[in-house]
Amino acid sequence: MKKLIAILLLLAGVAGTGFLAVNGDIPGLEIGTDQRALKQKSLRFMECLKFKEFREAAAFHHPTDLKERPDIPKMLEDFFLVPPENLDVREVRVDFIELDSTKMRAKVKVTSTIHILNKKETRDPEAMLYWRRVDGQWFLDLRTTLERGRNVL
Repeated sequence: MKKLIAILLLLAGVAGTGFLAVNGDIPGLEIGTDQRALKQKSLRFMECLKFKEFREAAAFHHPTDLKERPDIPKMLEDFFLVPPENLDVREVRVDFIELDSTKMRAKVKVTSTIHILNKKETRDPEAMLYWRRVDGQWFLDLRTTLERGRNVL
């Protein structure tokens, strides 16, 4: 019985350490730091949309994209395909994060619970955020995130 308890405690410790390492919560271990950064950036980006901070949300795009497309904040207003004044974003979840083999591109699937005001309608639209690493920093890829078909959601 003591051996069984010792084995269970050991397995729980290993699983807990693995979980912390993947989330980047153990100093010195670099496992999962990209995933952690992408999750934080994706949630912050979606939070900016939730609180209708479209200019701040635009800053997640590369400066070159912002220079070439100064209308990015306006494009972000249409992200949920609902007029911002009729939109109440209630919850945002990151479903998964995937990096390519070069660790230079990533995609993050997010699901948002939104309530459409005046219609009393609730939806859970999914979106894929595409990121690219430039000079060691992650930026949203404008071409795949905002220039998508309008019939997606």
